[in-house]
Amino acid sequence: MQKLTLKLDCSVFYWKDLIIYLPSLKGVILVKIDKNNSNIYVEYDSNIISLKLLKYEILYCLNLLKTPSIIGFDKHSASMISKKIVIKDLCCEYCLKGMIEDLLETEGITSAYTDFDYINKKDVNIYITYDTNLLSLQQIKKIEMLLNNS
Repeated sequence: MQKLTLKLDCSVFYWKDLIIYLPSLKGVILVKIDKNNSNIYVEYDSNIISLKLLKYEILYCLNLLKTPSIIGFDKHSASMISKKIVIKDLCCEYCLKGMIEDLLETEGITSAYTDFDYINKKDVNIYITYDTNLLSLQQIKKIEMLLNNS
């Protein structure tokens, strides 16, 4: 069983739909929604539903497929090391959310969030944790370089 918490940056009107829809998906075991903090917690069987498909189903149900909205996530992994990735010159907030979505789908990245203030686009921090059994520090530096060149 896998666990996932997604933090969304949006005002969502479809929470009721989500709480009904997600548990109906094969492989989804438990769903908890914190509307006040825009957090979605899901326990799921990754042998039945992939993380990528689960993310897609959540965004589809919330009508957010065309609007990047994930500003943080936690895969609730015990094995992790913390690291700060600095985006030197951020294009826009949507690019940042896209980066966080990319990190969500990167195997070995166990959590990510940002302290972006929606004003200063220079030296934007993304705080990640990663599993050292799956990713090396050199690979993390390569990911940081790729994010800075997107």
